[in-house]
Amino acid sequence: MISLGATTIGDRLAVLSARGPGFDQIRLVAALTVVAHHAWWGTNDVLYRFSGGFIQFGLFAVVIFFCVSGFLLAPGLARSGDLVRFAVNRSLRILPALFVVVIASMFVLGPALTTYSLADYFGSAELYLYLKNAVTLMSHYLPGVVRHGHEVQVNGPLWTLNIEVWSYAVLAAMSVAGFLRRRALTMITFALVYFIYVGLALSPSLHAACPQRLLDFIGLFVYFIAGTTLYLYRESIPFSGIGAAVAVGGALIGLASGLGAVAMPLCIPYVVICLGLSEVASRVPLKHDLSYGVYLIHSPVILALLTLFDLAAGWPLALLSASVTLVLAYASWRFVEAPALKQKVWVSRWLSSHIAGLGSRRGVGTEAAVRRDEPGNNLTGTIEAGAAE
Repeated sequence: MISLGATTIGDRLAVLSARGPGFDQIRLVAALTVVAHHAWWGTNDVLYRFSGGFIQFGLFAVVIFFCVSGFLLAPGLARSGDLVRFAVNRSLRILPALFVVVIASMFVLGPALTTYSLADYFGSAELYLYLKNAVTLMSHYLPGVVRHGHEVQVNGPLWTLNIEVWSYAVLAAMSVAGFLRRRALTMITFALVYFIYVGLALSPSLHAACPQRLLDFIGLFVYFIAGTTLYLYRESIPFSGIGAAVAVGGALIGLASGLGAVAMPLCIPYVVICLGLSEVASRVPLKHDLSYGVYLIHSPVILALLTLFDLAAGWPLALLSASVTLVLAYASWRFVEAPALKQKVWVSRWLSSHIAGLGSRRGVGTEAAVRRDEPGNNLTGTIEAGAAE
């Protein structure tokens, strides 16, 4: 991991003032890929066939999200360990829009699609269990919402949010334990998670013995911690288009040979970070980060279109659902997500002043720390601001 005089990821970050020009674009493309997967391809897409059933494009897009998150969220904690600010930023980024989507699903989508009477619908305990989704705890169904006589998941993709929250919790715990200041410990953590991931993927007996939620967590966290490790070793890792092309080749060889679990966590995070820091992905400028809204909203939109208009999966459904979802995602950003994010500084200050014992030499909980970490003041503060927005 020695740069040998080449331009490094750290050099590239410095040139860009720590704002990767392409990360918003990458996340939006990934979100739209998830839309296409659910509205058109299903599991029988070309990547699923190419990898022998190891991964499909929808899950691959989620992997990209986790690579980006691990890379963008490490800087603030690595520098200051400000857990209050970290928690506030993450909460305001995830929860407000999620709450609105969950409530809209319960009180707009559900009544429009249910086969129950409205009295039975609103009197069902299943309806109120759906509120668990607002805090990333899954409840898949709404009363009487069926397709072809069977219950259907209203917003199945929300399962990844719980894993994302747990990834944040692990990153915060690593910060408290000093792993982010001693990057070798983070590398050891990545290596441990990687070998567990590979072992579970290559051993059917181990895979069968492991709880599904743990399998899901390891399967995504390995990419999150890979992104974090890339940031911590940014001064030693070359920023190279040739290197990214070699990594793409390595991932393709691994997937084609049945060794996708071996190759992907080593190759894909590097490709994603290099692309995010390059000019290639930024040629279509974006003023708003619509990716989260697209991810949250698309599944209920697809369900509504399928049920109300009896559409079949295919490219017309994909185009229509993507168009409707983008409009709603813009509304989510404009009226929910962006206003919530504007409150992050004062919320952090308020919490810091009311939570006793959080102030320490790690910089947690002081108003000065909050001011120091406002966007634009320094390299790591700027890149974390990009993740928060």
